[in-house]
Amino acid sequence: MGHHLFVDYHFHPNFRFGRREAKKAWRIWKAFTQHDLGVVVVSEHNWKRPKESFELLESHRPAGARTLLLPGAEVLTREGLDIVVFGSDPSWYRDRTTAGLLQPYRLSVEETIDLVSSRDGMAAFLPHPFTRGTTGAVDFYGEELAATLAGRIGGVEVSNNCYDDCLKMAGRLCSRVLPDTHRRMSLTQCLTEEFLNLTGAGFFAHGSDAHFPGELGYGCLMEVKSPPVDPIHAFELMTSHLGRESHARGEEKPPWLRAWHVSKSMIITLGEAMEKRSIRKDLRRLQTSPKLVNDLATA
Repeated sequence: MGHHLFVDYHFHPNFRFGRREAKKAWRIWKAFTQHDLGVVVVSEHNWKRPKESFELLESHRPAGARTLLLPGAEVLTREGLDIVVFGSDPSWYRDRTTAGLLQPYRLSVEETIDLVSSRDGMAAFLPHPFTRGTTGAVDFYGEELAATLAGRIGGVEVSNNCYDDCLKMAGRLCSRVLPDTHRRMSLTQCLTEEFLNLTGAGFFAHGSDAHFPGELGYGCLMEVKSPPVDPIHAFELMTSHLGRESHARGEEKPPWLRAWHVSKSMIITLGEAMEKRSIRKDLRRLQTSPKLVNDLATA
């Protein structure tokens, strides 16, 4: 008899490394257990201390907790594009050859792809291709080249739940007032079959993109013979998954809680945008590699 494994490919602990982090870690683990998450990729932004975030979360693992954590990072490339990388072992955080993955705006898209693909036990996927701005690949390259890029990276995020509360609260109004924005948000939550078929990706990711515990409970179900007993087994399952359906758990939020979560998410997003602007202040503006664009166009 098979087993349903609930996984989340895209999660941000969003630690501030102050006095309250132990309590926040406890709330995160409580949410993992509440939603019966089997595997979670800890994919903190590479400018928000992903190594320390993973280690802090693991150090507060409660006795008996069954959720496996995979060490990852959401890499902000030199061009400003997001790529999620993760591995089966946290040793990659400390490896000198992968140090560039933990430095924002350090590696180009091409260098990131080459580095991850050259290492055993590491993989990457293209997250939220349709989000606005340079962090979304469609704005950067257009739909066809973005799909080709996802195939080159290895995986693509089929569904990202970051806009769920907003769509449920104000989706109808947004569709009338800002139709293209509504379309982008909807495609972030669920990519089209046409786009997925263009990618030729080796695996399909599904992520909550949660930045606080209240956003957890979204991912996908995998049909497995038995639950993974270690991160290596979990990594193998997650880098071969081709399921296109997402899965949500948890009770329906009352309107007041949904509004609070939307407000909280907007504050976090604005704060991150300001942090990235500060990081960029002393860096010269770099454009996308002509070689990469040419390679994608001829792929």
